[in-house]
Amino acid sequence: MMTKFHQVLAECPICLNEETMTIWDEIDASTDPDLREKLLHKTLQSLECRNCGNSTLIASPLTYFDPALDLLVECRPDLDREQLMQRLTELQQADNAQAGTNPDDTQASFRRLVATTNDLIEKIHAREQQLDDRALEIVKLAVINHGAGEVSVEDLRFVGFSASELNFVMKLEDGWFQYALPLEAYTNAELIVEQLEAANKTADPGFNLVDRQFAEELLAVFTAAMSDPEAL
Repeated sequence: MMTKFHQVLAECPICLNEETMTIWDEIDASTDPDLREKLLHKTLQSLECRNCGNSTLIASPLTYFDPALDLLVECRPDLDREQLMQRLTELQQADNAQAGTNPDDTQASFRRLVATTNDLIEKIHAREQQLDDRALEIVKLAVINHGAGEVSVEDLRFVGFSASELNFVMKLEDGWFQYALPLEAYTNAELIVEQLEAANKTADPGFNLVDRQFAEELLAVFTAAMSDPEAL
């Protein structure tokens, strides 16, 4: 894959001044590591208004390829949930059509469709740490559903882990905060995924949309399987 971009005339949301800016359509991290760093630091597509000085991040469709991580992610902030599912079907059908053919230079074992730039960044972090994003989504779902110390959690993002902890940033009503969980939480979630895979209840072939809804569906399958002693 080659890095591709185009330029647009974008309007500042504060003063309505128009500025020319670069929109990145595809990024190959192996040839443009600087763009990868800008993506991770959320400076990749920042509209800098010379009139009022405001900086605005512009979200647009982006395909990110990182051969070192065996990772391919299509980010589609322009689609709603129904459209995302339709796009996922298209990507999976394309995967099936290519099955058995010689892979091209942009094939990756780990392929994801995501809805936001934050989702994309999280997939990169998970892959860097060699963690299963399906297990991570189960952990996140548990925290969001049960709260953190009886506090309502609006969002939770994985940023890394140490020898004993998973590290997140958590969005509460009054802002973002650091949050840590024992690594055991991930290990337990990973066991659920492994049990379902062993029982052919889930798989990770080709493109997938691994998010909170995916985790809910995965846990529903696990709960149903647990009701049958011979299912797992």
